[in-house]
Amino acid sequence: MKNIEYDRHEFHGDPEHRSTELPVLVYDIPYFGACGIFPPFHIANEFFRSGGSQGGMSPGATWQPFQLSEAEYEELVQVIKTLDPKSLGDRARYTLVKFEFDNSFDHIQGLESWLMAVCGKHRDSFLKKQGGA
Repeated sequence: MKNIEYDRHEFHGDPEHRSTELPVLVYDIPYFGACGIFPPFHIANEFFRSGGSQGGMSPGATWQPFQLSEAEYEELVQVIKTLDPKSLGDRARYTLVKFEFDNSFDHIQGLESWLMAVCGKHRDSFLKKQGGA
């Protein structure tokens, strides 16, 4: 699994430069998974090609834009399916809920449309897992 260099941004202070494995990065990107659902190949690459965001008044992560091959994506998926995100400790911020998969949304093109559709189905369940509802 490839290492990724990125900057982790907080609301206050200078960004922290990091070099880590891709599974750590995906658990450190705000909203990478829509309501806890791991994105399909084309949506994941849309995230990665974006270069991230500094987050403004919330945390963020930025990197040099890149994309995964289908083989790299499948390798990432296999790691994510077996990874206990809590084992990442403070290496990633969003480890409270393990990513799940719902392929019924894979046909949706475009990040915003995918996020809205997935959260329409999974928001309540996700909030319960976070302890917020």
